[in-house]
Amino acid sequence: MICPHCQASLPRKERAGSVCARCGRAFALDPKVHGRGMHDIRIRRIAEKATDAGRRQVTVTQLWYLARNANRTWTAAPASGRPAWVGRSVAVVLVAGLVALAFPVEEGSLSGLLWWAGAAVAAVVYVVAKGKPYRPARRAGAYLSPSLRDFRAMICARWVEAYGSLPTAVVDDETYREPGAGTAPRTGGQPEPDPVQLLCPDRAVRVFLSANGLPRRLNLTLAADLEELSGTGPVVVLHDASLRGLQLVADARASRPPRAVVDAGLPVRAVVGNSAAVTLHEEPPAQVLRETPLWLARIARTAPEEARWLIQGWRSPIAAVPPALLTAAVERAARKARGAAGPQRRPAAAVGFMSWPRPAEPPLTKDGT
Repeated sequence: MICPHCQASLPRKERAGSVCARCGRAFALDPKVHGRGMHDIRIRRIAEKATDAGRRQVTVTQLWYLARNANRTWTAAPASGRPAWVGRSVAVVLVAGLVALAFPVEEGSLSGLLWWAGAAVAAVVYVVAKGKPYRPARRAGAYLSPSLRDFRAMICARWVEAYGSLPTAVVDDETYREPGAGTAPRTGGQPEPDPVQLLCPDRAVRVFLSANGLPRRLNLTLAADLEELSGTGPVVVLHDASLRGLQLVADARASRPPRAVVDAGLPVRAVVGNSAAVTLHEEPPAQVLRETPLWLARIARTAPEEARWLIQGWRSPIAAVPPALLTAAVERAARKARGAAGPQRRPAAAVGFMSWPRPAEPPLTKDGT
């Protein structure tokens, strides 16, 4: 690996104990220890691009999604093959039968030839009875490498131990204390914009918005669930591309008192078939599948591939969206929510999926380039 300090190419024996044998300085990550792509230069490059050279704060969870080195998924599969005990049982019966027939057999006689023919038939029966190796039923699933737990250990412990702090402009979303949203100050006698409530169950995203001052700048209040919403003001729902996320939008629109609701979640159409998107899996809510709400029936009618993707439990987290694109989407959703709540207010149900704006910068690739 390349030393992040002196740029020397270090074989394994020259970086023992995470210390460069050339310059004597400690580094945080070693790809041989922490996994492919987990080294200081790459992590620093990804963090610098995600934070716009320190002008934007990002969370450890967001950095994890951007720095992942693998996203493996697999579909559900039924049980196949035969259990091993079937082949063993058939083998015992066949061997016992051949042994019993062997006693009256005389060498070179017709009965001896028949015994060998029976042995050949028994071998064929055994192979057929054994069948393919048994494979139990498999549920659909997915994982990211490294895991969030391992990545947090690398960044929040190992990196801090080596450098004294997290990478520049990266905040720990687990320990970050969210300040009150506040209101934008009045300037020049201009009226204060209408407050907008932003509903987002993902703590990493709420911390990202708070750390970058969006609640104050856009006059937003952040809520983690429906119970935290108050009043009748407009609501922006920021959610994963998932069955639960879309149901959250429906629940917000069905809440009392009625509100103008803008769906600012990650669109399913932007994820399905997109190999660059983070794809995870969860058990879909049984109640949603059982009741088949109108919004799901509408998707099934107009975009059946997206509906299947949702019903199978696939999801793509909103926190994995590149930070620049996420910021632009929230700004646009806040403007849209205020327009929906103005004098020409449209019914809440008429405010549907928003068109996500293009990012201010190209999204990061998996290798951080």
